[in-house]
Order: sequence, then structure tokens, then C-alpha cells
Amino acid sequence: MSPVDVVTLVIFAAVILLGLAVLVISGAWRQRPRNLLRAQLQNISGRTGNESRDRLLQSLQRAQLEARRRKRREAMGGIGYHLNRLDTVAGHWGARVLGLLALGLALFGALLYALGLLPQALWVAALAILVVPVLVAMWLYRLLINRFSKRFLNQMPDALGMIVRASQAGIPVTQSIHNVGLQFEAPLGAEFLRMGNSLLLGEDLEDVLDKAVRRIELPDFTFFSVCVLLQRESGGSIVEALENLAAIIRARRELQLKARALTAEGRLSGQILAGIPFAIVAMLYASNPSYIMTLFTTDTGRMLLWLAGGMLVVGILMIRHIANLKV
Repeated sequence: MSPVDVVTLVIFAAVILLGLAVLVISGAWRQRPRNLLRAQLQNISGRTGNESRDRLLQSLQRAQLEARRRKRREAMGGIGYHLNRLDTVAGHWGARVLGLLALGLALFGALLYALGLLPQALWVAALAILVVPVLVAMWLYRLLINRFSKRFLNQMPDALGMIVRASQAGIPVTQSIHNVGLQFEAPLGAEFLRMGNSLLLGEDLEDVLDKAVRRIELPDFTFFSVCVLLQRESGGSIVEALENLAAIIRARRELQLKARALTAEGRLSGQILAGIPFAIVAMLYASNPSYIMTLFTTDTGRMLLWLAGGMLVVGILMIRHIANLKV
């Protein structure tokens, strides 16, 4: 073996040993507690950043789709207003469900008329196929609005408390609105999240609040919007105003519960009176079927039954209206 070969082997062995030493030293350096903790923090922060970015992009996409849908409906006039209002109080499926229910009632009325269970008159057919489904849909629409308003106001004091605490900690109101949307359930959480997404798209705070006021249509939320806009213009604190608003909403809710308790007897009496006719019909059918079946087998009897049913519905609605005190 020549001297050149010996030198080459020595250099090769030295390089191998140096590489192994570097690997051992770097592995030992990485295994130090401080370096392990730093690597874990970097991994967590990177993963959290990706998740936050993905959630932000999804929120922006939902906000863009919602904005385009509402603009298309606003161009439809009054029908578009009620469709947007129905989306607010019942979700995106509210209009479809309400329309299918009205269509089902119309088909049911047409079936009753075709089977001869209704008086064979044109005004009866129009009443069963057109008027009744529309009235029922309107009644359900108002019921959904009242349900939305009640649930929204029940959540609003807690949401205002969260915004107050965030303001005291120095967090801007715009960020607090988005945080409320993430923390609360529907309906309040969905509306505040919608406002937060609109703010993320770069819309002005005044425009976002004006659109929300038109969607929600509650005086308490309108007052909240006015407080936020005044705070932006004047730069003052809105803590006291929001605390007072939350106290007023809570006091009104307590008064509503007291009024409901005081009218419980009247509502229960109405329910009992509404069930008495059905109990009488069942007793007569059990004791003398031929006597009561005259109402179901003759045209005059069916007319009297439908008239009695209409009067019963009117009476129930009147009792409900009297017992439902507005506070």
C-alpha cells in the first residue's frame, strides 16, 4: 500500500468519525429540555396558525356567499325582505319548510274537497286550498319571529356582559362582536358571527350594524348599535350604557315571567274549554253512534262541524290574545 493510499484512508476515516461526532453532538443538543420545549412550541404555533387561517378563510367565504344571497333578495322587493327575514328567524331552510307546509295544506284541502268531506261550493274550495294555507303560513311566520325575538333577548344580557368585560380589558368592540359570535349559540351567536364576518371582509362598522338592525328588528339591539356607533365617534366608554341595557333586558324578562304566571289560569281554562267539545263527541259516539254520525254523513251536519271548528279556533285565538300580555 502506497503512502498516498494510507493518507486517503486516514482522511476518509477522519471524515466518517467527524460526521458521527457531529450527529451525536447535534442529537444531544436537541435532546436538551430547553430545545425540546422550543421545538414543541414552534410545532404547536405553526399548527394553530394553519387552523386559524383555515377558519378565517372559511368565515370569509361564508360571509361572501351570505352577502351575495341577501343582495339578490333585496332586489326582489317586499318578497325578498320577508325571505331574508325568514332566513334570520328560522335559518336557510325556514323558507323551504314553510313553503312545503303551505303546499301540503293546500293539497290536503283539495283532497278533502275531492272526497266530498267538505261542502261542495266554490268558496269552500277557495277557502280550503288558498286562504287557509296562506293564513297558517303567516301565523307560523309570526310565531317564528316571536320565538326568535324571545331567544335573542334571553341571550343578549350575557353577550353584553361579555362585551363589557372585553372592553374593560382593552379589546376593541369589533373584535368582541366576532368573539361573541363564536362563543354563543343561535340565534344571537349566528347574527353576531355574521356581523364579525362582514367586518372581516372590510365593511364599515356603521353599514354592518345598520344591516343587522334591519335583520333583527329589536329595539334593544338598535340601542346597542347606537351605543357602539356613538362610542366610535366620541371615543368614550360604553361600559355603563351596555350594563344598563343588560339590566333593563333582565328586568323586562322577569316581568314577562311574572305576567305569564299570572295568566296561567286563563290559558289553562282556554285549553280545557277547547278540549270539551271533543270529549262530548267521543262520549256521544260511545253511547249512541247513530245519533252523532248524522253530523258526519249529511251535508248539513258537515257544515255545522266546520262552522263549529272555525268558531273554536277563533275562540282559542281570542283567549290566547287576551292571556298574552305584552311587556
